[in-house]
Amino acid sequence: MTRSPFAVTLLPLVPLAVLGWPLWRVTHASVDLAPPSAPEKARGPLLTADLSVQSAHPFQSFSVTIQEKTWTFEPDEDIKEVHIPKGKEVILKVSIVWPDDTPETATQVLLEPEGRQGRSHTIWGLGEVTEEISFTWEDPS
Repeated sequence: MTRSPFAVTLLPLVPLAVLGWPLWRVTHASVDLAPPSAPEKARGPLLTADLSVQSAHPFQSFSVTIQEKTWTFEPDEDIKEVHIPKGKEVILKVSIVWPDDTPETATQVLLEPEGRQGRSHTIWGLGEVTEEISFTWEDPS
């Protein structure tokens, strides 16, 4: 007795169907193609800027506060990457402490935002100085 052509055709296809189902699920799995989330420094209306400090005499401590964030410089540091608001005006609160035997001295603060012209300000002082500096730009880009 011979087998039916239908059974002869379907019998070899059963193992393929059993193996094909998991293979189809793996190759057609939904992939989340959403872009990765932006780093924190790029969120919100902020610009990346270089903040440079040059002092005629070594300072003991130096800190700059922009909005709610504070950056502290060590005596051997002269540049940091900071984040500033994109608006027309940026206010820096600068605090400098020089050692006791330091004469009256000057410290230059230079802020260079991406895509904007740099701004600088010189702070003169003796001992300990806290000063608020305002930098403005014409365009808020």
